[in-house]
Amino acid sequence: MINIVCVLRFGGKVGYDASWVEKLKNSVARNLTLEHKFICLSDCDVPCERIELDMIDNGFWSKMQLFKPGQFSGPVLYIDLDTVICKSIDEIINLCKDEKFVMWIEKDKNIHSSALMYWNGDYSNLWNLYKSKSLDYWKSLYSTPPLYGDQAIVSEHIAHKTFLDICPPEWFHIVSKHDKLLNLTNVKMLMFRKVKQKPSTMMDHELVKEHWK
Repeated sequence: MINIVCVLRFGGKVGYDASWVEKLKNSVARNLTLEHKFICLSDCDVPCERIELDMIDNGFWSKMQLFKPGQFSGPVLYIDLDTVICKSIDEIINLCKDEKFVMWIEKDKNIHSSALMYWNGDYSNLWNLYKSKSLDYWKSLYSTPPLYGDQAIVSEHIAHKTFLDICPPEWFHIVSKHDKLLNLTNVKMLMFRKVKQKPSTMMDHELVKEHWK
C-alpha cells in the first residue's frame, strides 16, 4: 500500500482550506486503482486521515515535517494541494516503486521542487538536519532560486532522481497562459508554481474545469 500525502497550512497567500484537500482526495480516488491511504498533515480539520501540523508559523517550511520519524509505513507519494490530477497515476507510482527518492523538477529554472515527491524508506535524517538549525539559518542559506526553501534542503542532502528521469515528460505540465493553444491530452498532472496562477483563479482552464472537483 502507498501513502498519498498532502500538507494543508490553513490560509496563507493562496487561501488554502479543507476544500482543496477534498478535491485532491477525490481526484486521487478517481485516478488511482492501487491500494492506498490518503493522509493530510494539517493545522485544521480535513476530510481524511489527519496528522497534526505543528509548524504552522513556518510557511512552506512546514513541509519538512513530512520527514518526521514514525509518521508513515511504506512508500509515500507527496502531492502539493494545487496539483490537478487529470488521468491515472498508477503508472507514475509503478515506475517509481524501485526508486528511493524522486522529486519534481522545473527544468527551465533548474529547480528541484518539493511540489511532487516520492520516497520509500526512512528519511528522518532530513527532519533531524532541519531541526538542528534555526529557521532563520535555513532562510539565510536558501533564499534565492534555484536553491530556495524546504526543497533546497531536500535536494541538497538526499540523492534523488526526478520524475522526468523516469516518466514521459508529457505526463506533467506546468500551467501557462498559452495552454489553450497546446495539446494537453496526455497530461496526468497539471502543475502550478505562481501564487496568482492556481486552480482557484483559473477555473476557465480546460483541465481545471474538468478535473478539479
